[in-house]
Amino acid sequence: MKRISNHASTYPTVSIVALIALLTVWSSIEGQIRSPLYLNELETLVVQTTEGLSAQFRVVTVTTDADQAQGLMHIRHLPIDRGMLFSYSRSQILSMWMKNTHVPLDMWFVDQRGQIQKVVPHTVPHSLDSIKSDTPVRVVIEVNAGLSALLGVTKGAVINHRVFQQR
Repeated sequence: MKRISNHASTYPTVSIVALIALLTVWSSIEGQIRSPLYLNELETLVVQTTEGLSAQFRVVTVTTDADQAQGLMHIRHLPIDRGMLFSYSRSQILSMWMKNTHVPLDMWFVDQRGQIQKVVPHTVPHSLDSIKSDTPVRVVIEVNAGLSALLGVTKGAVINHRVFQQR
């Protein structure tokens, strides 16, 4: 009698492992595809430091609760000249966190006039710690970690962007 190989029993295990790997990769890609960073239009933002230097970024402006909740979650790479601007309808104490955010960021808390009130450098990816403004602000801007120090962006720097020209 010919013995039948027992390899067939390993196929379901391999298939399940492959399926789980595929779903894991897809959920990561889907998170990036659904991100406002890829769905919303890029706009120009200029930051003018207190030393008189300026730098230009291309940012996505998010204003809806859903886009603000998603933020830069699941993004694995943020180009050096890109960022996200969270715009709120009124000034308030704002709090952010880094849940599901893979990229370390600098956060700029900006008042209704476009002046940075607080810079938080090098936020920790995946942290659930609350990152708060000290005073009421209307905007939070997120850029790659280290750019604030590199460009000299500190409290008092001014942001030029359309959300501040609408007032």
